[in-house]
Amino acid sequence: MTNMEVYKYTAASHIGIDTESHFFTVPSLEYASPIHCHDFYELFLVTQGQALHIVNGEAVPITEGTLVFIRPQDIHCYEKLQEHDCEFINLCYTREVIHEVFAFLGSSITPENLLSSVLPPVTLLSTGEKERLTDRLERINLVQDQLQVAGLLRAVLVELLIQYFWKYQQTDTKAYPLWLESLLLQMQRKENFSEGVQRMYELSERSPGHINRVFRSLLHTTPVEYINRLRLDYAKHMLVTTRLNITDIALSAGFNNLSHYYHLFKKEFGITPLAFRNLHQ
Repeated sequence: MTNMEVYKYTAASHIGIDTESHFFTVPSLEYASPIHCHDFYELFLVTQGQALHIVNGEAVPITEGTLVFIRPQDIHCYEKLQEHDCEFINLCYTREVIHEVFAFLGSSITPENLLSSVLPPVTLLSTGEKERLTDRLERINLVQDQLQVAGLLRAVLVELLIQYFWKYQQTDTKAYPLWLESLLLQMQRKENFSEGVQRMYELSERSPGHINRVFRSLLHTTPVEYINRLRLDYAKHMLVTTRLNITDIALSAGFNNLSHYYHLFKKEFGITPLAFRNLHQ
C-alpha cells in the first residue's frame, strides 16, 4: 500500500467550481476510489454492509451506521472485509464551508480536536438515526434550487457536528487504543448495550479485570456505568419519539429491574420517566 500512488482530488474537480458541497452514493466497493486524499472535507456514512477503512496507515473495520469525518490530510481507501461488500454516502464540503461552520458554532465545538487526531473522528449511528439521515438526503436530492441545496447541506453538517462529534470539543480527550475505540462504537448498538457488561467482555476479547482498569483510567467510569448511560439515553429517546409504554422501553433497553431503572433515570435526569415523557410531548 505504501508504494501505491496516492491520488489527490480537488474541490474544483470533485465538487465543482462555484459549488460548496455535494453528496453521492457509492453502491459498492467496486466503485470506491483507490487510495487517495483531497483538498476538501468529507463525511461518509456506511448505509449497508461492512469493510476495512484503510486510513493513515491503519486498517479500521467499518460497519452499517459508521460515520467518519475525513480531513484534507487523511489518506484513505477501502478494502473488502472477508466476503462482505459495502455501500456508503459521501458528503463533500469545501474548506471554506467547514471554516465558516466552525466559526458559526463558536465554542460549541473545538476544531483543533477534530483536526489533530491521528485517525479521523468516527461515531456510530443507530439504525433509526442512519435511516433518518438517508431519508433527509433523499429529500434534499429532489430540490432543484442549488442555493437551497447548499443551505440544506450546511444545516446537515452543523447538526452532524453537534450531535455526533461533540465529544471532540473536550480539550482533555486522550488517544484511545484502537481496540477500545472499536469496542465503544460496537457498544453503542442496541443489540449490544441491551445485553449488558458480559457482551462488552465478549466483544473486547479481553479479561474483565483489564476492561475495568482501562475504563477507569481512560474514561473515568466503570463498564456498568457506561452501559447504563447508553441504556438511559436510548430510553430517553424512546420516551419522546414513541408511544411504547414505559415498562416495554425499560426492558428493551436492557433494564430487567424496573425499580433500578426508575432510580437511575431520576438520578440522571432529575425526574421520573413518565414526567420526562409528559414534559417533552
